[in-house]
Amino acid sequence: MGDSYGRRQEYSMDHTSNMKFIQTVDIATMKKEQLIKVPEQCYGIAIIDDQIAVGGYGKIYIISKTGDLKKTLDVGGRTVHSISVGQNNQFYFAQADMGKSTLKSVGLDGTVTSVSAEETQGVIAVKGDRIGNVYFLVYQASNLKLFSFEDKSIKTILTTTDGLNTPYDLAFSKDFSKLSF
Repeated sequence: MGDSYGRRQEYSMDHTSNMKFIQTVDIATMKKEQLIKVPEQCYGIAIIDDQIAVGGYGKIYIISKTGDLKKTLDVGGRTVHSISVGQNNQFYFAQADMGKSTLKSVGLDGTVTSVSAEETQGVIAVKGDRIGNVYFLVYQASNLKLFSFEDKSIKTILTTTDGLNTPYDLAFSKDFSKLSF
């Protein structure tokens, strides 16, 4: 993410203290910058329209870079472990400790939508690609699944047989040609 000076910034979250904040780091200089207070302990994080989205317990908070709470989206359920911004500025989100649930998204208007009818248990991470497909990791089963935008189906594409072992997160390369765990 670039700032007004053209530098890239990274955001990280603190889970070790009672303070609830995210840390800004200028990755060009590797210097810590401002701490941004968040409403509760947060797990998932994403950037949308120059604002920060963080996942809490059944909520996604939209905050400014200065820490002003702009919006709270109530998604219900449990802790939001992972957030990914979709093509239409909706958030796909993962709630690993929720038990069985469908892949869901929430719009900026707060409308939660089931993206697929198939239930999956223990989704820990979710990422969308440029064409609308959504990849998600099933933690305890060690599966990588793909929700196909084209035919609205869910396919298992990697398992423990392929060497996947209790993954926690995934990321795409900048050009979306590689997926890392």
